[in-house]
Amino acid sequence: MIAMTWRQHRIQLLVAALILAGLVSYLLIGAWQHASYARQIGLTSCLATAPHPGCGLLAGAWFHQFGGMPSAFTLLAVLPLLAGMFLGAPLIARESESGTLQLAWTQSVSRQRWLAVKLGSLLAVIVLAAAVVSVSFSAWLSFYDRLSAAGYTDVNRLEPPAFDLTGVAPLGTMLFAFAAGTLAGVLVRRTVPAIAVSVAGYFGVVLPLDSARYTAYLSPHTMSGSYASTSPFQPGGYTLATSYANAAGHPVSFTALYQACARPIGNGASGITVSCLAQKGFHLTQTFQPAVRYWPLQAAYAGTLAATAAILLTFAVWWAVRRPG
Repeated sequence: MIAMTWRQHRIQLLVAALILAGLVSYLLIGAWQHASYARQIGLTSCLATAPHPGCGLLAGAWFHQFGGMPSAFTLLAVLPLLAGMFLGAPLIARESESGTLQLAWTQSVSRQRWLAVKLGSLLAVIVLAAAVVSVSFSAWLSFYDRLSAAGYTDVNRLEPPAFDLTGVAPLGTMLFAFAAGTLAGVLVRRTVPAIAVSVAGYFGVVLPLDSARYTAYLSPHTMSGSYASTSPFQPGGYTLATSYANAAGHPVSFTALYQACARPIGNGASGITVSCLAQKGFHLTQTFQPAVRYWPLQAAYAGTLAATAAILLTFAVWWAVRRPG
């Protein structure tokens, strides 16, 4: 049965393996470049000494070399959808469409075992792929995390799409995409319509969950105070909302802060100094999820999707066995 599963899905699996190999190579090479350049300019040793307020210029040189997170990484957040489109949706739909489903289920292997072997084999592939994506992207992101913890950037693993591509989040989204595709194939029994249904189901569930995950599972923290006593940044955290007020307590925009405290920082650029903001009495209110909540949020997010996937797959198996035609 495992050999049969391989023969039926080898094209999809080989294409997926090639895509995954290319992505992993890019991420691991990038991780090596990040760490190598940081050691070369002395940023690694600077960050290793706490406190490290004098690392700003080195961090600026590092960001000048590598920049922030590439915007193309946003597209990688939908990578798990491929598990539903090319593994889940055709699983039953293609057999039914080609007329081989009844033949397969009239052999010595029972329907339950046939489904168990095929689902188990593909689920093992999905778990492996999710682990590879998570580990390789975490390696690429590791130096950004160090800079974020030191307060030099807000690019960190809590920030989307990094949150979607690290930890156990890829496993949750891949399992859900596969389950949605499998159920669509069982119900629709046509491959292309099943793919369309699985895509709609994926975005119909994952996008709303993505919007709510930073507030639905754990209530965010709110920090408020003057710049003289409160840092304007929460290192490693994910900011949900920020507002500003002047010394009299009246709300002001960020533009007002910039106009009051902008200072040249070289190369024709300008920035805001915290000392100026503190001197002029500006206040900050920030709503955020702290860095220490990364794993609880990951577990809640991936757990929700995995539990939903288990329900969808259970129903898909029940429906397929009950109504095999």
